[in-house]
Amino acid sequence: TIIHVWKPNWEVTLGKVIKAGYKTILSHPWYLNKITFSRDWKDYYQVEPLKIPGATPEELSLVIGGEACMWGEYVDATNILSRSFPRASAVGERLWSNEKQTDLGDMEFRLDKHRCGMCARDIPLKLLY
Repeated sequence: TIIHVWKPNWEVTLGKVIKAGYKTILSHPWYLNKITFSRDWKDYYQVEPLKIPGATPEELSLVIGGEACMWGEYVDATNILSRSFPRASAVGERLWSNEKQTDLGDMEFRLDKHRCGMCARDIPLKLLY
């Protein structure tokens, strides 16, 4: 059994799930359909799913991944890419990187470089700023 944690208060729920001995994946802090007009990729990048108070290393090993999700109420073919980037990229790096890799300036540099490559391929993206 793998438990998908997707509701608010994810830290508490995730802690209960792993303490009960279940494997889990996390998506609640990474819903991309949340409409904001800020540099919210930083919020997505700063989530650390392995910082659960009181959890043992064995329990934390039960956190097997996460996902960026998007409901379709506010997106369609005309804006899905611009709504997804750069936030999905920030989630991807957070999930694949060492938990000590947290420097926002370094991440912004990598995102900017990634965005340039995507724009060169005519992928319509929003600005990082």
